[in-house]
Amino acid sequence: MYLYADYTLISFFKFGRLKYFMEAIMTKHTGSNPWLIELPRLVLVIFVILNIIAIFSYPGGTYLDHATMGYSLTKNFLSDLGRTISFSGEVNFLSAQLFNMTLILAGGVFTNFYIRVRKIFQGPGQAVPAFIGTLFGVAGGLSLAGVGLTPVDLYLDLHLICATWLFRFFFAASLCYTFVILKHEQFGNRYAGGYLVFTSSILAYILISELGPDPKTNQFALSVQVVSQKMILFIFLGAIYIQTLGIQKLKEK
Repeated sequence: MYLYADYTLISFFKFGRLKYFMEAIMTKHTGSNPWLIELPRLVLVIFVILNIIAIFSYPGGTYLDHATMGYSLTKNFLSDLGRTISFSGEVNFLSAQLFNMTLILAGGVFTNFYIRVRKIFQGPGQAVPAFIGTLFGVAGGLSLAGVGLTPVDLYLDLHLICATWLFRFFFAASLCYTFVILKHEQFGNRYAGGYLVFTSSILAYILISELGPDPKTNQFALSVQVVSQKMILFIFLGAIYIQTLGIQKLKEK
């Protein structure tokens, strides 16, 4: 009995020391919150690498031409990578698994990012818009994951809802956070400027997708919509990275 009690006590102290050690490491490298810096950056790297593999794995076919070979950067939408069956009629297993998995992963991490980042902006005139921005950011992150959970050839209506609203949610979130970054005394204006570019770009993309040429009509219209979608993706990834840089600088002060 005493031996068991002594063993339990020793185990408790060992676990306590291990927990203290892990918390110390986490605090040193991430300011005690990896969701704000390390994990978003890691997801960006994973997203880029796995989707490059997905692009090279896509069998072929576009919305207007089912006979093309491979993936076209100017004729294939990003969601084409997530199709279970490509437009050419071939099984698209590897590409779909990689693309959909990265969207679900990114959606989960970015949702947690927005939940936690609002705590940085609690100064005068910051808390309320940061909270509103977080609500929209969480909705955007869940919508991003929703795109990955609803392959376009299986759940077209749900996929279109998620794909359409994720940009609207992120537009509202970026608008709120542009404002609070400007209000924050320790954030440099260049970070607010970067987020303002992101906000303007999302608005431009929404206008192009809604008012631009119909991709169903001809190859040029398809290319306009496809290229604009890829441009907003790169800008979105860049905006997330820029915000992690700003948070890291803030933690170092």
